[in-house]
Amino acid sequence: MLYMHIILNEVIIMKYKILLYLLIILSSLTFLSCDKTSELSKLNQKINVLVDAVERHQIKNIDNVLARDFLTDKNLNKPQFLFFVDYQFKRNKNISISVLDKEIRFNEKNADVIFKVLLLGSNNWLPERGQIYNVTSRWKKEKGDWVMSRLRWNIE
Repeated sequence: MLYMHIILNEVIIMKYKILLYLLIILSSLTFLSCDKTSELSKLNQKINVLVDAVERHQIKNIDNVLARDFLTDKNLNKPQFLFFVDYQFKRNKNISISVLDKEIRFNEKNADVIFKVLLLGSNNWLPERGQIYNVTSRWKKEKGDWVMSRLRWNIE
């Protein structure tokens, strides 16, 4: 009888251990999920800041979103890219950007953002120029903030 009582107690203890392990695993997954959701939200916010800065011709805000070692696939570094963007601002009084089919992939130390963008430009009220581009960008953390370090685009 004593032997049965000991076995019963061990079974109950084992069930509580399993329950405790499951709770620990679930809370860890929830924490990781919240962390990833938080990073996704922060990165989306930075992308929106960049789009807004381009549409409002705010070169300084674009500069703030680009990494110090920023580089494009056309071998434009940060100052050269900002010069290119400023040229486009002078060419187009109005710029409108629509981001389509955005996909974000988090890696160990960075995130890749792949999307299509409809870019419209004009000097008047109605768009005079427009193009859809395939865009791939790499983002990394600098001092706790997401910044774009690489950019590649081509006409769809």
